[in-house]
Order: sequence, then C-alpha cells, then structure tokens
Amino acid sequence: MPRFVLRGRTAPEPTSRLPLGWGDYRTRHVVGVTLLIAGAALVAETTEVTLPLGVLGSVAFIGGWIVQPGRPGARAAVALPSLLCCWSTITGPKTMWLLAFVLPCWLLVRRRPPVTYWTLLLPLGLGLALAALFSHVSDKTVTFVVVTAGVVAGALIAREYALKVRLIHGGRIGAPPGTPPGAP
Repeated sequence: MPRFVLRGRTAPEPTSRLPLGWGDYRTRHVVGVTLLIAGAALVAETTEVTLPLGVLGSVAFIGGWIVQPGRPGARAAVALPSLLCCWSTITGPKTMWLLAFVLPCWLLVRRRPPVTYWTLLLPLGLGLALAALFSHVSDKTVTFVVVTAGVVAGALIAREYALKVRLIHGGRIGAPPGTPPGAP
C-alpha cells in the first residue's frame, strides 16, 4: 500500500520530465497559463453582442491546453469539459462557481496526486458564496476575478503540497518512513 511522506525539500515538477516536441518547459507553461486565463475571461464576459470575442476566447482557451506541457491524452481529455464549464458562466454570477471545475482539469494535466483535489473546495466555496451575494449580470467581472483567483490559489496550494510529498511504494506496514522495500 503506498503512503505519503512529507519531505523538507521539493521534488521536480512531474511534467518537467516529459519530452517536449517543441519549445522549452517554462515558456510553454507561462504561455499556456496566459492563454487559459485570457480565454476564460473572454468567454465569461461574452454576451449576444460580443459573441465573436467568445469564439476568440474559446480558441485561446483550447490553445492554452495545447501549449501547456503535459501528457497529450490528459490535455485532450480536459480541453472540452473545461471549455464547457467556461461557457456555462456567461449567464452571470449565479453560475460562476462552475469555473471552479477547471481546477481538477488542471490538476489532472499537471499530474497532481489525488489527495490534492481537496483544493477544489476553495474556488467552489468562493463561487457559491458569490452566487448568493451577487445576482446581476453586471457583477460578472467581480465574480470571475475572485473565482479565478480561487482556482489559481488552489492550483498553487496543490503544487506546493504535491512537490513536497513523495509517494513511497512497497514499504512494509508499520515500517518507518524511508525503509527500503523488502527490508526486515
């Protein structure tokens, strides 16, 4: 049974070890995050008058998943569901909490351990609280910024936790942490 052991130093980012067909890791990561946030912002602010901006936001959002370093299958699996969550927010602050479901997609692509998925509670709680406070469509920008900040905070908390935790396989039950597999 695997167990988690908290270490003092951090591990390398799991996706940084993947071979990239083009570009370098840091540039692709920064460009991908920028496209994801900008695309989500354009989609969230879409109305019937600004529909072309919503389409442009969708292209940018999908482009953010394409550029992001990660396993291609994971990126492809999360692109459409997370885009649908973004499009669900165009009705106003009452549905902005759906933007929180972009966080599990991010955690999947970034290869975070399942225990870090509890960070979804932060943007989800913020979104539901804001849905109770704001109801007019003109409040979309405020709720978008707060929920997006919650998603980013959740991603950073999950990253810090995941990079300090090492998954140790094969240790005997009751053995002290760090005991090699098969040791008495």
